[in-house]
Amino acid sequence: MKRSLSILPLFLALSTTLYLGACSDSSDSTTSSSDAGDSSSSSESESDVLISTDVDTDVCASESASDVETLVCAANDFLETLSESEQSTVLLDWSDSEAKTTWSNLPNASRNGLMFGDLDADSLSAAMVVAKAALSDQGYVDFVGVLAADDYLGNLQGSGGGGNGLQYSSDNYYIAFIGEPSTSGNWMLQIGGHHLAYNITYLYGEGYPVPNHIAAEPKASFELSSSTYAPLADEGDAMVAMFDALSSAELAAAYLNGETYSDVLMGPDNGSAQLPTDYPTGTDRAGVLVYELSDSQQTLVKAAISQWVGDYAGDVAEPLIEAYTSEEALADTYIAWAGSQSAGVDVDVANTYMRIDGPRLWIEVACQNGVVISGQTHYHTMYRDKTMDYGNSL
Repeated sequence: MKRSLSILPLFLALSTTLYLGACSDSSDSTTSSSDAGDSSSSSESESDVLISTDVDTDVCASESASDVETLVCAANDFLETLSESEQSTVLLDWSDSEAKTTWSNLPNASRNGLMFGDLDADSLSAAMVVAKAALSDQGYVDFVGVLAADDYLGNLQGSGGGGNGLQYSSDNYYIAFIGEPSTSGNWMLQIGGHHLAYNITYLYGEGYPVPNHIAAEPKASFELSSSTYAPLADEGDAMVAMFDALSSAELAAAYLNGETYSDVLMGPDNGSAQLPTDYPTGTDRAGVLVYELSDSQQTLVKAAISQWVGDYAGDVAEPLIEAYTSEEALADTYIAWAGSQSAGVDVDVANTYMRIDGPRLWIEVACQNGVVISGQTHYHTMYRDKTMDYGNSL
Protein backbone atom coordinates (compact mmCIF):
# COMPACT_ATOMS: atom_id res chain seq x y z
CA MET A 1 0.00 0.00 0.00
CA LYS A 2 1.29 3.44 -0.86
CA ARG A 3 2.58 5.39 2.12
CA SER A 4 1.45 8.96 2.67
CA LEU A 5 4.45 10.09 4.71
CA SER A 6 7.48 11.71 3.12
CA ILE A 7 10.39 9.39 2.47
CA LEU A 8 12.95 12.18 2.75
CA PRO A 9 14.11 11.24 6.30
CA LEU A 10 15.17 7.90 4.84
CA PHE A 11 17.57 9.56 2.40
CA LEU A 12 19.04 11.71 5.15
CA ALA A 13 19.61 8.76 7.46
CA LEU A 14 21.29 6.72 4.74
CA SER A 15 23.70 9.56 4.15
CA THR A 16 25.20 9.04 7.58
CA THR A 17 24.68 5.39 8.55
CA LEU A 18 26.72 2.32 7.71
CA TYR A 19 23.74 0.50 6.22
CA LEU A 20 25.68 -0.19 3.01
CA GLY A 21 27.66 -2.78 4.96
CA ALA A 22 24.56 -4.84 5.59
CA CYS A 23 24.49 -6.36 2.09
CA SER A 24 24.65 -10.09 2.39
CA ASP A 25 25.47 -11.68 -0.95
CA SER A 26 28.13 -11.14 -3.62
CA SER A 27 26.59 -13.50 -6.13
CA ASP A 28 26.28 -12.44 -9.76
CA SER A 29 22.78 -13.85 -10.00
CA THR A 30 19.51 -12.52 -8.56
CA THR A 31 17.98 -14.55 -5.75
CA SER A 32 14.24 -14.92 -6.02
CA SER A 33 12.58 -15.37 -2.64
CA SER A 34 9.07 -16.73 -2.73
CA ASP A 35 8.46 -15.73 0.87
CA ALA A 36 9.77 -12.17 0.58
CA GLY A 37 7.49 -10.00 2.69
CA ASP A 38 5.41 -7.00 1.85
CA SER A 39 4.84 -3.89 3.95
CA SER A 40 2.43 -5.61 6.31
CA SER A 41 4.78 -8.48 7.19
CA SER A 42 7.70 -6.45 8.52
CA SER A 43 7.97 -6.32 12.30
CA GLU A 44 10.87 -3.85 12.21
CA SER A 45 10.04 -0.17 12.45
CA GLU A 46 11.49 2.22 9.89
CA SER A 47 13.68 3.87 12.53
CA ASP A 48 15.06 0.48 13.59
CA VAL A 49 16.29 -0.09 10.07
CA LEU A 50 17.83 3.33 9.72
CA ILE A 51 19.81 3.49 12.95
CA SER A 52 21.38 0.06 12.54
CA THR A 53 25.18 0.21 12.48
CA ASP A 54 25.87 -3.54 12.27
CA VAL A 55 28.35 -4.16 9.46
CA ASP A 56 28.98 -7.63 8.06
CA THR A 57 32.48 -8.46 6.88
CA ASP A 58 31.35 -9.48 3.39
CA VAL A 59 31.98 -8.09 -0.09
CA CYS A 60 29.56 -5.18 0.38
CA ALA A 61 31.59 -3.83 3.29
CA SER A 62 35.00 -4.96 2.07
CA GLU A 63 37.50 -2.26 1.20
CA SER A 64 38.82 -4.53 -1.55
CA ALA A 65 35.43 -4.83 -3.28
CA SER A 66 35.07 -3.01 -6.58
CA ASP A 67 32.29 -0.47 -7.01
CA VAL A 68 30.32 -2.82 -9.24
CA GLU A 69 30.64 -5.65 -6.71
CA THR A 70 29.27 -3.38 -4.01
CA LEU A 71 26.43 -2.27 -6.28
CA VAL A 72 25.48 -5.79 -7.34
CA CYS A 73 25.47 -6.89 -3.73
CA ALA A 74 23.20 -3.97 -2.81
CA ALA A 75 20.93 -4.70 -5.78
CA ASN A 76 20.55 -8.34 -4.80
CA ASP A 77 19.77 -7.38 -1.21
CA PHE A 78 17.08 -5.02 -2.49
CA LEU A 79 15.58 -7.72 -4.70
CA GLU A 80 15.44 -10.13 -1.77
CA THR A 81 13.16 -7.74 0.10
CA LEU A 82 10.55 -7.95 -2.68
CA SER A 83 7.73 -10.38 -3.32
CA GLU A 84 7.79 -12.43 -6.51
CA SER A 85 5.27 -10.13 -8.16
CA GLU A 86 7.34 -7.08 -7.22
CA GLN A 87 10.46 -8.74 -8.61
CA SER A 88 8.71 -9.39 -11.90
CA THR A 89 7.80 -5.70 -12.08
CA VAL A 90 11.25 -4.35 -11.25
CA LEU A 91 13.28 -6.83 -13.36
CA LEU A 92 12.96 -6.27 -17.12
CA ASP A 93 14.54 -8.14 -20.00
CA TRP A 94 17.99 -7.04 -21.18
CA SER A 95 16.85 -7.21 -24.79
CA ASP A 96 14.03 -4.69 -24.20
CA SER A 97 15.40 -1.64 -26.01
CA GLU A 98 12.16 0.26 -25.57
CA ALA A 99 12.42 -0.09 -21.79
CA LYS A 100 16.04 1.05 -21.84
CA THR A 101 15.06 4.29 -23.55
CA THR A 102 11.92 4.94 -21.45
CA TRP A 103 12.64 7.87 -19.13
CA SER A 104 11.38 11.40 -18.77
CA ASN A 105 11.79 14.79 -17.09
CA LEU A 106 8.03 15.10 -16.51
CA PRO A 107 6.42 14.38 -13.13
CA ASN A 108 3.48 12.40 -14.52
CA ALA A 109 5.25 10.31 -17.18
CA SER A 110 5.17 6.51 -17.41
CA ARG A 111 8.29 4.85 -15.98
CA ASN A 112 9.71 1.37 -15.51
CA GLY A 113 9.81 -0.57 -12.27
CA LEU A 114 8.53 0.08 -8.76
CA MET A 115 7.62 3.46 -7.30
CA PHE A 116 9.36 4.47 -4.07
CA GLY A 117 6.06 5.39 -2.49
CA ASP A 118 4.76 1.84 -3.01
CA LEU A 119 7.72 0.16 -1.28
CA ASP A 120 7.64 -0.94 2.34
CA ALA A 121 10.25 0.42 4.74
CA ASP A 122 12.72 -2.45 4.25
CA SER A 123 12.53 -2.32 0.46
CA LEU A 124 12.78 1.45 0.34
CA SER A 125 15.78 1.41 2.64
CA ALA A 126 17.45 -1.19 0.44
CA ALA A 127 16.63 0.78 -2.71
CA MET A 128 18.37 3.82 -1.26
CA VAL A 129 21.44 1.67 -0.60
CA VAL A 130 21.43 0.77 -4.30
CA ALA A 131 21.43 4.46 -5.20
CA LYS A 132 24.19 5.19 -2.70
CA ALA A 133 26.32 2.35 -4.08
CA ALA A 134 25.90 3.58 -7.67
CA LEU A 135 26.84 7.18 -6.86
CA SER A 136 29.75 9.07 -5.39
CA ASP A 137 29.30 11.04 -2.19
CA GLN A 138 28.68 14.22 -4.19
CA GLY A 139 26.30 12.36 -6.45
CA TYR A 140 24.29 11.05 -3.52
CA VAL A 141 24.00 14.57 -2.10
CA ASP A 142 22.64 15.73 -5.48
CA PHE A 143 20.25 12.77 -5.58
CA VAL A 144 18.88 13.53 -2.12
CA GLY A 145 18.58 17.20 -3.00
CA VAL A 146 16.58 16.59 -6.17
CA LEU A 147 14.06 14.45 -4.29
CA ALA A 148 13.90 17.01 -1.49
CA ALA A 149 13.14 19.66 -4.11
CA ASP A 150 10.06 17.73 -5.22
CA ASP A 151 8.82 17.53 -1.63
CA TYR A 152 9.50 21.26 -1.34
CA LEU A 153 7.43 21.92 -4.47
CA GLY A 154 4.70 19.69 -3.13
CA ASN A 155 4.58 21.73 0.07
CA LEU A 156 4.33 24.95 -1.94
CA GLN A 157 1.43 23.49 -3.92
CA GLY A 158 -0.31 22.76 -0.64
CA SER A 159 -0.01 26.41 0.30
CA GLY A 160 -1.33 27.71 -3.00
CA GLY A 161 1.66 27.18 -5.31
CA GLY A 162 1.35 26.62 -9.05
CA GLY A 163 2.31 23.61 -11.14
CA ASN A 164 -0.56 22.95 -13.55
CA GLY A 165 -2.23 20.54 -11.16
CA LEU A 166 0.72 18.09 -11.16
CA GLN A 167 1.68 16.45 -7.89
CA TYR A 168 5.30 16.70 -6.79
CA SER A 169 6.66 14.25 -4.21
CA SER A 170 9.75 12.19 -3.47
CA ASP A 171 7.37 9.21 -3.40
CA ASN A 172 6.96 9.49 -7.17
CA TYR A 173 10.36 8.09 -8.15
CA TYR A 174 11.04 4.64 -9.56
CA ILE A 175 13.70 1.95 -9.60
CA ALA A 176 14.12 -0.76 -12.24
CA PHE A 177 16.73 -3.22 -13.49
CA ILE A 178 17.01 -4.19 -17.14
CA GLY A 179 18.82 -7.50 -17.08
CA GLU A 180 19.88 -9.16 -13.83
CA PRO A 181 22.50 -7.30 -11.79
CA SER A 182 25.87 -8.94 -12.32
CA THR A 183 29.56 -8.17 -11.92
CA SER A 184 30.40 -9.82 -15.23
CA GLY A 185 27.27 -9.68 -17.39
CA ASN A 186 25.19 -6.98 -19.06
CA TRP A 187 22.49 -5.06 -17.21
CA MET A 188 21.17 -1.59 -16.52
CA LEU A 189 20.04 0.31 -13.43
CA GLN A 190 17.32 2.92 -13.84
CA ILE A 191 16.32 5.34 -11.10
CA GLY A 192 14.10 8.17 -12.17
CA GLY A 193 11.26 10.57 -11.66
CA HIS A 194 10.59 14.24 -12.19
CA HIS A 195 13.90 16.08 -12.68
CA LEU A 196 15.97 12.89 -12.48
CA ALA A 197 16.92 10.04 -14.80
CA TYR A 198 19.79 7.71 -13.99
CA ASN A 199 20.39 5.18 -16.77
CA ILE A 200 23.54 3.27 -15.78
CA THR A 201 24.51 0.41 -18.09
CA TYR A 202 27.09 -2.20 -17.09
CA LEU A 203 28.81 -4.23 -19.78
CA TYR A 204 30.92 -7.04 -18.34
CA GLY A 205 31.60 -4.97 -15.22
CA GLU A 206 32.30 -1.63 -16.94
CA GLY A 207 29.76 1.11 -16.31
CA TYR A 208 28.36 3.85 -18.56
CA PRO A 209 26.12 6.31 -16.64
CA VAL A 210 24.42 7.83 -19.65
CA PRO A 211 22.08 9.33 -20.61
CA ASN A 212 21.71 11.26 -17.36
CA HIS A 213 19.12 13.97 -16.82
CA ILE A 214 19.15 15.97 -13.60
CA ALA A 215 17.35 19.21 -12.81
CA ALA A 216 16.14 21.19 -9.84
CA GLU A 217 13.43 23.69 -8.98
CA PRO A 218 14.37 25.86 -7.20
CA LYS A 219 17.95 26.17 -8.45
CA ALA A 220 18.91 28.22 -5.39
CA SER A 221 19.23 26.77 -1.90
CA PHE A 222 16.04 25.93 -0.02
CA GLU A 223 15.15 24.56 3.39
CA LEU A 224 13.02 21.52 4.09
CA SER A 225 12.53 19.82 7.46
CA SER A 226 15.30 21.95 8.99
CA SER A 227 17.84 20.87 6.35
CA THR A 228 19.23 23.02 3.53
CA TYR A 229 19.62 21.79 -0.05
CA ALA A 230 21.00 23.17 -3.30
CA PRO A 231 21.41 20.08 -5.51
CA LEU A 232 22.64 21.76 -8.70
CA ALA A 233 24.23 24.91 -7.30
CA ASP A 234 27.76 23.56 -7.73
CA GLU A 235 27.04 22.43 -11.27
CA GLY A 236 25.58 25.77 -12.26
CA ASP A 237 28.39 27.68 -10.60
CA ALA A 238 31.01 25.58 -12.37
CA MET A 239 29.50 26.24 -15.77
CA VAL A 240 29.20 29.98 -15.13
CA ALA A 241 32.82 30.12 -13.88
CA MET A 242 33.93 28.51 -17.13
CA PHE A 243 32.37 31.32 -19.17
CA ASP A 244 33.28 34.08 -16.72
CA ALA A 245 36.94 33.21 -17.31
CA LEU A 246 36.69 33.97 -21.04
CA SER A 247 37.83 37.23 -22.51
CA SER A 248 35.17 39.39 -24.18
CA ALA A 249 36.38 38.18 -27.57
CA GLU A 250 36.27 34.52 -26.49
CA LEU A 251 32.82 34.95 -24.97
CA ALA A 252 31.55 36.45 -28.23
CA ALA A 253 33.10 33.58 -30.19
CA ALA A 254 31.38 31.07 -27.91
CA TYR A 255 27.95 32.64 -28.48
CA LEU A 256 25.46 30.57 -30.50
CA ASN A 257 24.20 33.42 -32.62
CA GLY A 258 20.58 33.08 -33.72
CA GLU A 259 19.94 29.99 -31.55
CA THR A 260 17.41 29.93 -28.70
CA TYR A 261 16.98 27.13 -26.18
CA SER A 262 14.02 26.97 -23.84
CA ASP A 263 15.09 23.46 -22.79
CA VAL A 264 17.92 21.00 -23.33
CA LEU A 265 18.46 19.93 -26.93
CA MET A 266 19.15 16.25 -26.32
CA GLY A 267 16.27 15.43 -24.00
CA PRO A 268 14.40 12.19 -23.20
CA ASP A 269 14.34 9.42 -25.78
CA ASN A 270 10.73 8.52 -24.90
CA GLY A 271 11.02 4.78 -25.43
CA SER A 272 12.26 5.17 -29.00
CA ALA A 273 14.59 2.15 -28.76
CA GLN A 274 17.00 4.22 -30.85
CA LEU A 275 20.22 6.07 -30.14
CA PRO A 276 19.94 9.79 -30.93
CA THR A 277 21.47 10.89 -34.22
CA ASP A 278 20.81 14.63 -34.17
CA TYR A 279 23.81 15.96 -32.26
CA PRO A 280 25.25 19.07 -33.89
CA THR A 281 27.85 18.16 -36.50
CA GLY A 282 30.24 20.00 -38.78
CA THR A 283 29.84 23.77 -38.65
CA ASP A 284 26.90 23.38 -36.25
CA ARG A 285 29.43 22.51 -33.55
CA ALA A 286 30.03 26.16 -32.86
CA GLY A 287 31.76 27.71 -29.88
CA VAL A 288 35.30 28.02 -28.56
CA LEU A 289 37.70 25.08 -28.73
CA VAL A 290 38.85 24.18 -25.24
CA TYR A 291 42.31 23.26 -26.46
CA GLU A 292 42.86 26.86 -27.53
CA LEU A 293 42.15 28.22 -24.05
CA SER A 294 44.74 28.89 -21.37
CA ASP A 295 45.65 26.24 -18.82
CA SER A 296 43.62 27.97 -16.11
CA GLN A 297 40.60 28.21 -18.40
CA GLN A 298 40.93 24.53 -19.34
CA THR A 299 41.04 23.67 -15.63
CA LEU A 300 37.65 25.31 -15.19
CA VAL A 301 36.23 23.31 -18.10
CA LYS A 302 37.54 20.10 -16.55
CA ALA A 303 36.03 21.10 -13.21
CA ALA A 304 32.63 21.60 -14.85
CA ILE A 305 32.84 18.20 -16.52
CA SER A 306 33.64 16.57 -13.19
CA GLN A 307 30.49 18.04 -11.65
CA TRP A 308 28.42 15.68 -13.80
CA VAL A 309 30.64 12.69 -14.44
CA GLY A 310 31.94 12.71 -10.87
CA ASP A 311 28.45 12.05 -9.51
CA TYR A 312 29.02 8.34 -10.14
CA ALA A 313 31.09 5.73 -8.35
CA GLY A 314 34.81 6.01 -8.99
CA ASP A 315 35.20 2.88 -11.12
CA VAL A 316 32.65 4.40 -13.52
CA ALA A 317 33.61 8.07 -13.34
CA GLU A 318 37.40 8.00 -13.40
CA PRO A 319 38.01 6.39 -16.82
CA LEU A 320 35.34 8.60 -18.37
CA ILE A 321 36.77 11.82 -16.95
CA GLU A 322 40.18 10.75 -18.26
CA ALA A 323 38.72 10.09 -21.71
CA TYR A 324 36.72 13.33 -21.86
CA THR A 325 39.62 15.53 -20.69
CA SER A 326 42.52 14.02 -22.63
CA GLU A 327 44.50 16.34 -24.91
CA GLU A 328 43.01 14.60 -27.91
CA ALA A 329 39.45 15.04 -26.61
CA LEU A 330 39.92 18.68 -25.62
CA ALA A 331 41.28 19.44 -29.09
CA ASP A 332 37.78 18.59 -30.36
CA THR A 333 35.68 19.94 -27.47
CA TYR A 334 33.71 23.18 -27.73
CA ILE A 335 32.10 25.31 -25.07
CA ALA A 336 29.18 27.45 -26.21
CA TRP A 337 26.28 29.44 -24.84
CA ALA A 338 23.04 31.06 -25.95
CA GLY A 339 20.54 33.53 -24.58
CA SER A 340 20.58 37.29 -24.27
CA GLN A 341 23.93 38.46 -25.60
CA SER A 342 23.54 41.80 -23.84
CA ALA A 343 22.83 40.10 -20.50
CA GLY A 344 25.66 37.63 -20.93
CA VAL A 345 25.76 34.24 -19.22
CA ASP A 346 23.18 34.99 -16.53
CA VAL A 347 21.41 31.97 -15.08
CA ASP A 348 18.68 34.19 -13.63
CA VAL A 349 17.57 35.07 -17.17
CA ALA A 350 15.25 32.58 -18.85
CA ASN A 351 16.60 30.82 -21.97
CA THR A 352 20.22 31.22 -20.89
CA TYR A 353 21.88 28.05 -22.17
CA MET A 354 25.37 26.54 -21.67
CA ARG A 355 27.02 23.58 -23.40
CA ILE A 356 30.14 21.41 -23.45
CA ASP A 357 30.33 19.50 -26.74
CA GLY A 358 33.16 17.00 -27.14
CA PRO A 359 33.86 14.12 -29.54
CA ARG A 360 31.99 11.89 -27.05
CA LEU A 361 30.91 14.13 -24.18
CA TRP A 362 27.72 16.17 -24.22
CA ILE A 363 26.73 18.35 -21.24
CA GLU A 364 24.09 21.07 -21.48
CA VAL A 365 22.31 23.34 -19.04
CA ALA A 366 19.09 25.21 -19.85
CA CYS A 367 17.62 27.89 -17.59
CA GLN A 368 13.83 27.72 -17.63
CA ASN A 369 11.16 29.84 -16.00
CA GLY A 370 9.80 28.27 -12.85
CA VAL A 371 6.80 25.94 -13.05
CA VAL A 372 5.75 26.10 -9.40
CA ILE A 373 7.94 29.01 -8.28
CA SER A 374 7.09 31.93 -10.53
CA GLY A 375 9.62 34.64 -11.22
CA GLN A 376 12.64 32.37 -10.77
CA THR A 377 14.54 30.29 -13.29
CA HIS A 378 15.52 26.68 -12.65
CA TYR A 379 18.01 24.28 -14.23
CA HIS A 380 17.45 21.43 -16.67
CA THR A 381 20.66 19.55 -17.46
CA MET A 382 21.72 16.65 -19.64
CA TYR A 383 24.86 14.52 -19.67
CA ARG A 384 25.28 12.10 -22.56
CA ASP A 385 28.01 10.16 -24.32
CA LYS A 386 27.60 10.21 -28.09
CA THR A 387 29.12 6.75 -28.51
CA MET A 388 28.18 4.97 -25.27
CA ASP A 389 24.65 6.02 -24.32
CA TYR A 390 22.95 2.89 -22.92
CA GLY A 391 26.35 1.22 -23.27
CA ASN A 392 25.75 1.40 -27.03
CA SER A 393 23.69 -1.73 -26.42
CA LEU A 394 20.31 -1.02 -28.02
